[in-house]
Amino acid sequence: MSKIIATIQDIDMYLRTESDGSMSAAYDAYQIKTAFQPIHTVHGDIFGYEALARVYNEAGDELKTEPFFTSEYLDITDQVNLDRLARAIHVKNFARFFPTHFLFINMMPDMLLAHHRQASAEKRNEFGGLSSQVYVELLEHDCSCNHELQCVLHQMRAQGLKIAIDDYGVKASSERRARLLNPDMIKVDRSLLADYLAGETQPLNQVVALAHELGATLLLEGVENEAGREVATRLGVDYMQGFYLGRPQLLSEMLESRVY
Repeated sequence: MSKIIATIQDIDMYLRTESDGSMSAAYDAYQIKTAFQPIHTVHGDIFGYEALARVYNEAGDELKTEPFFTSEYLDITDQVNLDRLARAIHVKNFARFFPTHFLFINMMPDMLLAHHRQASAEKRNEFGGLSSQVYVELLEHDCSCNHELQCVLHQMRAQGLKIAIDDYGVKASSERRARLLNPDMIKVDRSLLADYLAGETQPLNQVVALAHELGATLLLEGVENEAGREVATRLGVDYMQGFYLGRPQLLSEMLESRVY
């Protein structure tokens, strides 16, 4: 079994600096790179970037990330290590190239708990001075222990981190979870916007009302055209994300074209 990557020194052993100054990570036969997708205010300004991992095998082929990071062929130690390395390069790349914006980092609830249980005290605040600029996005997966999750999120908030519920409206991302975790932000799944545009307006209107009740900001995902942007403006959401505003792009490609 592999050893848990527990300290900053451990992490540094796996990191690589590319010729353009961006950071990647090498773990066994895999290479991890950072892609970013912009998040805009409802007025159109860039508010932040969601960091997304891109994983490649020895042949240079890109692998699908969610099946890879949760693969039955990877033990929990490898899953935690790969997830930790991805987050490490995201943070470093963000700090170097987008220091005046906000960073959005995805985490599965149970993976977050595994990190907390296995990480050293040094690693439990891995964002350092950037903490106040980071939103931790809880993905729509179920959690094995909601009480423990609440405790961990409380500690993260004490470090200055903000909590977002991702893909609200599908799987475990529900009103019950929102009320349980009282997030700083609710990211609405793209399906609710698609339903709204198709005439089924109640679900999205209910999320807007819930966000106001909880005092959470609201981000509308899946803005793929002008009609979606107009809905975001009409409903008074705070932030927007979608292909109409900007697609995910490898940091190396962004640097090459200077689209940032």
